[in-house]
Amino acid sequence: MSPRDPINLLLVEDDEADAGLVRRALRPLGGRFRVTRQASLADGLAWLAGNDCQVVLLDLGLPDSVGLDTLLRVRQAAESLPIIVLTGHDDEDLALAALEAGAQDYLVKGAADGPALERAIRHAMARMHLEDRLRRSERRLQSIVTLAHDAILSVDRDHRIILFNPAAERTFGYTAAEALGMPMAMLLPERLRPDHDRYLDRYATMGPASRSLNDRPREFVARHKDGHEFPIEVSVSKDAEGSFPLTATVRDVTERRKLEEQLRLLAATDPLTGLPNRRAFLETAGRELAGAGRRNRPVALVMLDIDHFKRVNDRHGHAAGDEALRRVAETCRDSLRAGDLAGRLGGEEFCLLLPDTDLPAAAGVAERVRQTVAATPIPLPDGAVLHLTISLGVAIAQAPESPGALDDTLGRADRALYRAKDNGRDRVELDGGPVALAAAG
Repeated sequence: MSPRDPINLLLVEDDEADAGLVRRALRPLGGRFRVTRQASLADGLAWLAGNDCQVVLLDLGLPDSVGLDTLLRVRQAAESLPIIVLTGHDDEDLALAALEAGAQDYLVKGAADGPALERAIRHAMARMHLEDRLRRSERRLQSIVTLAHDAILSVDRDHRIILFNPAAERTFGYTAAEALGMPMAMLLPERLRPDHDRYLDRYATMGPASRSLNDRPREFVARHKDGHEFPIEVSVSKDAEGSFPLTATVRDVTERRKLEEQLRLLAATDPLTGLPNRRAFLETAGRELAGAGRRNRPVALVMLDIDHFKRVNDRHGHAAGDEALRRVAETCRDSLRAGDLAGRLGGEEFCLLLPDTDLPAAAGVAERVRQTVAATPIPLPDGAVLHLTISLGVAIAQAPESPGALDDTLGRADRALYRAKDNGRDRVELDGGPVALAAAG
């Protein structure tokens, strides 16, 4: 597929009005997407079997299939195809269940405009690419096990190495001549060696009933000949009598850990700005408020919104709008301390988390961000220069350890933000009334 070719979307949606919402959202994007609609799961699966498709937009309530089973059947038919679940209910539990069942994203019908839907589609494709890489890596590792290309080593009752295959040489950096006859503990960090020796002896005395640990590989840390440490998965089995020698199959999972971390980061990051997305930000804020309550320390939340953002998109295009969002995110990041956090909650709305910060100090941070945004022109590719302003609302968590503290603080900061909008925009408003602003520096 050429980068210039349109992305083929299969929209599985029985409701004509909801299908129209998707088409209208994508229409301003020109020929970037080619949408084919099917009104039932059976028709959608039949179409997939004979056509090229890059992304599926899937309603979970169809005439012939309802709920997560709909998603599972599409995933079974097209393992490597990105799926975005569309639903009429903003249900966080359903969203998480859909992601766990194999969807790459989740959108509420009608809640996303064209650019947001496009970003969700491209995000889903990127995430699917990473998941495909992870699956391919796992399959390669499984074939290596089948072909005995994983590291395989055996030890006698004195814990000395008596078998060390070529894959073990590659994994640990030792030649077989260097490893044979040496204590197996040489392959572990020094801090783990005493416990590991006791573990081997205990396992060996458990008898034939516990001959194998292959039901679930155990994760450990190994030590390479050059001294660096790396994560491994280990399966251990005994000899026919249920004792020594013990044989271990060892797999280096460094790359898999990296891929898993990439997936975790992708799931928690807003792809446009690089800030934590709504879910990740609120999870972090909830933990911070709970800890602040135990420490009896103040925590501030600052809600901010770009003024007249729709005009930016209408006058200069969505590329300019995206650049505006990126610049505001950059200003937020650059204005915060190491322990603070900025997140994008959605659209043009951002939030700042300021631990150990009282209301006057938080007001000063908000004012500094406001001034920086207002004073920073954004040059556009067409030669125009964009000048932005933002409105901000500040609130301090009250009883931060209480279960509803985060929602309460967000609500009060949001109301302060809307007072700033009502009072002329490009200003900071504080929950609870006027407080002298700390000097902006």
